[in-house]
This record gives sequence, C-alpha cells and structure tokens, in this order.
Amino acid sequence: MSSFSKKRITLLTGAIGLAMSANVFAAQAPTGLQSPTLSTDEDSTWLCWDRPAKGDDAVYYNIYQNGQLVGSTKTPMATVGTRAMQDFQSKNPELCGDLLIYHSFEAANLKPATEYSFTIRAVGKDGKESTDSKAVKVKTVAQPKVIKAADFGAVADGKTLVTESLQKAINAVPHGGVLELSAGTYLSGALNLKSDMTLKLDKDAILLGTDAVDGYQMQKNGRYNGLLNARDIQNLRIVGEGTIDGNGWEKDEKGYYRKADNRPGLDGKKSREPDLRSYGILAKNQTVYLMEHDDRDFKEGYTGRGSTVMLDHVQNLYIEGVTMENPSMHMVVINKGDDVTVNNVNFRTYDVNNGDVIDYTGSKYKVMNCYLDSGDDAINFNAGIGEDAAGRPPVGDAWIFNNYCRHAHGGITLGSHTASWIENILGEDNVFETTDVAFRCKTSEITGGGGRNSIFRHNVMKNIKGNAFLFTTNYTDEYAVGKFAASKAGVFHDMLIEDCNVLNTKKETLEIAGMPGAEHHDITLRNIKVINGVAEKIQNGKNIKQENVTYTKDESLAGKKAVKK
Repeated sequence: MSSFSKKRITLLTGAIGLAMSANVFAAQAPTGLQSPTLSTDEDSTWLCWDRPAKGDDAVYYNIYQNGQLVGSTKTPMATVGTRAMQDFQSKNPELCGDLLIYHSFEAANLKPATEYSFTIRAVGKDGKESTDSKAVKVKTVAQPKVIKAADFGAVADGKTLVTESLQKAINAVPHGGVLELSAGTYLSGALNLKSDMTLKLDKDAILLGTDAVDGYQMQKNGRYNGLLNARDIQNLRIVGEGTIDGNGWEKDEKGYYRKADNRPGLDGKKSREPDLRSYGILAKNQTVYLMEHDDRDFKEGYTGRGSTVMLDHVQNLYIEGVTMENPSMHMVVINKGDDVTVNNVNFRTYDVNNGDVIDYTGSKYKVMNCYLDSGDDAINFNAGIGEDAAGRPPVGDAWIFNNYCRHAHGGITLGSHTASWIENILGEDNVFETTDVAFRCKTSEITGGGGRNSIFRHNVMKNIKGNAFLFTTNYTDEYAVGKFAASKAGVFHDMLIEDCNVLNTKKETLEIAGMPGAEHHDITLRNIKVINGVAEKIQNGKNIKQENVTYTKDESLAGKKAVKK
C-alpha cells in the first residue's frame, strides 16, 4: 500500500531524528497523496495523504483540482467520525491541543468518465502554503447501470421476507453496476454478493436480518453465516446513507443493545444464558436452536452465532457512508482481505457480547472517518492461533486515522489471535473516549507469533476504563472456539507510542505483561501527557523506553463523565 509499508514504518521511526534544516518547521509539501481503491464513482472521489513528519508546521491542507482551489481541511469533511471528533475537540480544547489533524477530502460534483488532477498544499501556523504535493490523477467511472430492488419484487415493508427477490436482483447486476435499495425496510436472510458490483442503500433504507434461524446457513467452522456474504470476489462496494441491521439483540431504555451478563445460569454455574433468552433476538434464536437441535451445550451454541457481514478472500473492497448495527455476534468479518477501505461508516454494536466492529485478516487496509461504538473490540486484527496458522502471511499494512471510538474493549486491537504476526499498523489522529483500552495488544502463552513494527501516535484518550496502552500475554477467552495445536508464547516488539494525551485512566497507563523467555521488548513511549492516570506496570519487558512521559493531577477533571452520543 502506497500510504503504508515496512519502508514507511522505518522512515516514521527514523523521522524523529531528522536533520534540522532552516525551514524544517515550515509547512512541507504533503506526501503520499492517493485516492483509495474504489472510492471513485461517477461524480466524486476521495483523497487522503500522509500526516506530516515530525517537526512539520502544517495545521490544515488546501486541496487543488486541476490547479484550482476546491476545498480545505480547515473545515474537515462532515463525516460521522470527524463530526464526533470536532465535537470532542470543542469540549476538550486543552486536552486535544494541536495534536489532531485531518488529512482526507471528498472531491464532489465531478463529471462521469473524466480525468482530474489533484494536488495538496499544507498550510502552516504562519498561514503560508507549502509547495504542491506530487499530483495524483483520478478518472471518474462512466454512469453505471442501476438495478432497483423493487423491480425484482423486493417489498420494503419490514414484514415480507424478500431474500429470494434480493438475491435475484444481486445476480442481475451487470459488471460495474449498482443494486439500489430505496427507502424502506427489507427483511432478508443470508445474501451472497458478487464481484464488480455496488450495493447502495439510499437514505432511510434498512436491510434487516431476519430473526429466523433457517434464513442462514451453517459454515464449516460451526458458526452461522451472515446477512451479507461473499467469497473469492473482487471489486465490491457497499455505500449509501442507509442501514444494515443484524437484528441480534433488543435495546435497553438508553438505546443501547442489551448485554447478556455473566451470572449464575440455569445449571447454577456462571452463564449468559438467562440474559440471552431475555434480551436476544437472532442471537437467542441461533443459540437455542443449536442447543436443542445440534446437541451443543450453551457455550458451544453461543459461539455458533453468525456475524452480520462476512467477506472471505475479497480483493478491492470499499465501504462508505452506511450505518452498521446490532449484530448477533461480530459486525464485519473480513478474512483474507486485500486492499480494503472503510470510510465514514457509523458502527453501533454497543453493548453486544462479542460485538467486534471489524475483525480483519489480510493486508492493505484503511479505516478512516468512522464512528465506532463497540460492544467488544473496535478495530481488531486476527492472525490465527497455534502452529497451524504460524506459516500464513502476516496480517497488517494498515492505516487507521480520523476516527472516533467510544466504549469498546479495545480501540485498535492486535490479537488475541497472533500466530502469523500482526505488523505495520499505523493508528493516528483518532479520539478514544470511555474505551477500556485504547491500544490493546493481547496474546497468550500458546498462541504464537505476536505483533511488531507498529505506531500509535497523535491520539487523544479520555475516561479510559482500563489501560491506555496494553501489551499482554495473559489473555484468555472462555468462549474461544475450537482446539488448536499449541505454539510458543506471543510477543510484541518494536512499537512506538508517540505524541498522545490521556485524561483519566482507572488502571496503569502502560501495562506490559510478558513471560520469562518471551518478554515484550523494544517498546517506546515518547512525548506522552497523562492527566489523572496511574504510571506503568511492567512485568517481563525488555528495552522499554519512556521519553518525556509526564503524569499530572487535575482534580477538576477527575471522574468527569463523557457526554453521551
């Protein structure tokens, strides 16, 4: 990926020691300008570019189209993520300072099948522009063929099951065409998407998963498939202003999805079963069916729930604009993805048990401008477990920026499945609020692999319920599926955490919990400001550096609750 690679990780970690020149603190010409794959349609395109190197004086960017000024990030694009970030900045100006910067833009009102040239100029604190970035040329697509779901008998009344009609419509989409869902609620079971198509959900269109178990199929791994499924495809777009609803759980009086807590169950042991039967919709139906018809106990049945969007071996995937909510289990699972961008998506999975927002295995991955309110990990990387997964390609080459993350067990999470290594992750210019852990790296003593060569920088954290930064080998999950051949202990190393502000943590700001002979190592914290936070807890860590890490107290800010969104 041009925006991120092993070479770029090396350059970023080395950029701290850049030789100072006469104009190093002036705004420099931006680098890495690109249009994410499939982000261009017939009348618009998205652009993104690198954050400036250390010492750059850029505060915002001007965007030029064919040499003419067409926009500026001084007023960021009104995405669901940037709106939440700006609201946070307005309420927490001292905490944010000048740490956050926005570096993406949508060029709109373009003509179909037309080539445009774009450049970016940085604007410094002195108001002066830099020289142009390297130009990127983008050609919009021709006006696509649009298929209407209603034309295939899909009734949008929320009561009529339209799985067959929608599948016929999907099958009828021509190469490069669009399936459009107009306003209304489409009740459906499992659908199979295909290559070279766009699924577009108009404003007020809802694709709602049926709560009937027979609307889904069982996979080889013992779990149900999802509402949207695909395998061995390429060039898929899921866009629009509508909603994809997994119909997993009921809502509580605050509008959050009800959580099935661990409490004494029907057998007297701790179990989520009573709450599942009370609060679950599809989650309950899938679990109970597997218990009653597949001879599974509660734990085995519970892990058989399906995720809402399940994409396997997908090359070139673009998701933008939609709301994704209420999965039975995870929201989006992308297995063996290659060149995936998730942009301006409103994710709502709080407080779904195991409700990861995105579980990703693959490479060349961007998450930008999103709102992530998660019942489990928000952005999670999965590299397999045990000896069988050790020889697979590493997972990573990811760029995560300009997102607002709320709740979540982990904001950006490496693991717990780490066998083939998770590497080259860059998380920058994000806000984490009421998150358990902002940067969560977790593995076990038998999982294998680990995480390496990653950067977490220019992020702001508030009201963190656990650690701001965690590297642990002590992660276990009683609901983990399947048995596997044990490997070595996972290890995290060569990690840089830089230029971050943290307000209020309930546990140690930095926790490192390795094992003798499998120490987490070469982890650097630099320029970190912690207010009302506990210092580090380090066990079995080597070459752990903390440079300009400060801890202060401010009772006026202690314990302030986040404003509910």
